[in-house]
This record gives sequence, C-alpha cells and structure tokens, in this order.
Amino acid sequence: MIGNDICILAMAYLLGSVPFAYIVTRWLTGLDIREVGEGNVGARNVWHVVGPAWGALVAALDAFKGYLALEVAEKLGAPEGTLLGAGFALVLGHGFPIFLRGRGGKGVAVTIGFLLGLLPASTLAGLALFGLAHLVLRDFNRSVNIGVAAIILLPLAFGQPPWMVLYVLSLFLWMGVKKILDLPHEREVWARSGWEGDAKPGWYRPQSEDKVYRNNHAHP
Repeated sequence: MIGNDICILAMAYLLGSVPFAYIVTRWLTGLDIREVGEGNVGARNVWHVVGPAWGALVAALDAFKGYLALEVAEKLGAPEGTLLGAGFALVLGHGFPIFLRGRGGKGVAVTIGFLLGLLPASTLAGLALFGLAHLVLRDFNRSVNIGVAAIILLPLAFGQPPWMVLYVLSLFLWMGVKKILDLPHEREVWARSGWEGDAKPGWYRPQSEDKVYRNNHAHP
C-alpha cells in the first residue's frame, strides 16, 4: 500500500536525521560539532574533537540507526523497491537532518549499517579488507577508499545481481555530492580550527576559537 510505503520512507528519513555526533559533542563539551575540527557532523570529527572512544561510539550508533531502518522496514512488510528506497531516505536524513535544519554529515557509518542488514556477507568482507588495509598502510583515508570499493564490488562475488552493485555505488556516490556541497562551510571551519585534510583520526588540538565558540553558545 502506498500509505505504508510512505510511512516506511518517512521512518527511514527520521532515523537518519538523529544527529548522534551533534548530541554527544554538545553534551560532553558544549561545542557545536558543525563548527569545530573538520566541520563535519560525523563520527570521525567526534573522534578528533571529543576523543577516540566517543568517536567510536558515534560510529556504532550511526551504523545501528542504519541497520535499524532496514529491520523496521522489513518488519513493516516493505516491498523490495521501498526497502531500497529506505536506504536513500536514510542517507538523505543523515545528510539533511530535520533536527539540525538540514546541516548533517556524509553518512559513511549509517550507510554501512544499512548494508550490513541488506548485504551482510559482502559488507563484512569489505570491512575486513578496510581493517587489513589499515594495518598495512597505516593511512585511514586510503584504507577507507579500499574498504568502500570492496563493499561496492563484492556483492557480485556473493551472488548478487549487477544492479545491486549499482545501487550500493549510488549510495556512496551521494557522499561525494554531499562533500562538494559541504566544502565551502568546511573550509571556513578548517581555517578556524587548524584542521589539516590529511590529519589522522585522534588528531585534536584545542583552539582558542573553539573555546570562544563554546562560551558564546553555552546553554544558560
């Protein structure tokens, strides 16, 4: 039914909109994660600004909301087309969350969480390749690129049809579009925070601008 499909897509969008990176950073530091570090509402920025453990927690929470969106859609009897549409609604919600007036993150973790439910074998294999690449290369950005490429292509090796590869590719291509859209704002934040584009996870350098921002935006 059309009404049920609309409810499923709305549910996925709202789940995607829950801004765990913003909530955790605001709660622990009083900072707006959109205005510090690398300027992104994501787990990696929380890792830099708040700490590795909190960044890992946000990554897990974002992945969980992606997995949950798929599980709920399946429980509600979503047909295949609506189920796949829920993936797009999910990343749309994460990127343009209603709770942050449309200023969200890229959606790597939330997409992986969704794919862990949709394509568990190939997604786990891709994550394993990411981990192996990171052990060998000791370069987070290059390892992520390898892991994402594997997650996109490996469904074929696990018996999925070619169109599924195109579907996964489209989810990740969205992140590239979001990066382009966010770049002007992120460059402004980089200039204030001292962020360097090749900085490794765990980088964090308190900045006087961040302290001023925190003081000016602290809750009364």
